[in-house]
Amino acid sequence: MPSHTTNRKRRVTQADVARRAGVSTAVVSAILNPNSATGVRVSPETAERVREVVRELGYTPNPIAQSLARGKRNILGVFTYEPVFPSERGNFFYPMLRGIEMQVSGAGYDLLLFTSVQTEGQPRKIFAGGSNRLGVADGAILLGQEPDPSEMERLADEGFPFVTVGRRHSSRVELNWAAAGYADATAEIVLLGHEKGHRRIAFVGSATIREQQLDREEGFRSAMQGLGLDEGPEWCWHLDPDKLDAAWLQSLLANGVTLVLAETLEHAERIEKLLGSRGMSVPDDLSMAVLGTPLEDTRRITRWTRFEVPREEMGREAVRLLLAQLDGRVTGAAQTTLPCSFIPGETLRRVAPAH
Repeated sequence: MPSHTTNRKRRVTQADVARRAGVSTAVVSAILNPNSATGVRVSPETAERVREVVRELGYTPNPIAQSLARGKRNILGVFTYEPVFPSERGNFFYPMLRGIEMQVSGAGYDLLLFTSVQTEGQPRKIFAGGSNRLGVADGAILLGQEPDPSEMERLADEGFPFVTVGRRHSSRVELNWAAAGYADATAEIVLLGHEKGHRRIAFVGSATIREQQLDREEGFRSAMQGLGLDEGPEWCWHLDPDKLDAAWLQSLLANGVTLVLAETLEHAERIEKLLGSRGMSVPDDLSMAVLGTPLEDTRRITRWTRFEVPREEMGREAVRLLLAQLDGRVTGAAQTTLPCSFIPGETLRRVAPAH
């Protein structure tokens, strides 16, 4: 029967150092961790003897054991509700992950990426099996389009530090987040459209309503109200791109709309295709603006008037907020809204104001 041998050397422990130096492990720990409150008093001669044995045996501290002894692990978790690892450079989440990594660098923490077991057709779960899978970390950053509110509320109830990238709402607890200023960026485009003569402006968003959709719509409605313009149901639509058809476009044009704010690039391109079937074009017959950044980077967005979401800075800010929780600088809700950047593009033209 074949036998197997290994040349792997056993790790030297504090117990080995204590035996060689003729002291207790408590004495060794007190010498190697002078900042810990052990209450053990050690003479200079004993301390030097122990350090000499440490050098002889080649002892190195176990970082996991040290962190547990301090009550922290120096690990920040990153959890995503959708698969993003490994993330391609064109992926929407890539700049966020880059920002997280860059901000953690030099902060004295390691990053741990969680890719929990996922049931087909269902989002990933933090509490899969009933326990907090993030508990091996000191705190965590959550990413994803479809986070589970009940899981975030449970994390908050347990006192586990976490920050979401993107604004998240709970009717029961205050959540921590680093978000993009969708409302202000959308309002800025409405004001620009008004300055260029547009008075009948429509908003077209997805059928699925999330916090970022609500923020865009709030920015649209508040700006329209501030300008004294109509922002009723006939000016605000919630339809997925494939539900926009010729009848919908006819209704839009019949209402005299001259500028459409499209939530996604897919909405904008669908409307442009419908216009083309009528021999019309953007912006000659209808001005448009896209309210954000595509989930996948594409050159198709280049010509469109739009705003850019500060994705990398959102990742960085999420780390800052999490670290502030961990070191006690923030005790209440940690929430930051970051400004988006306006990109002029070619799809919003000046028109004669309608009266």
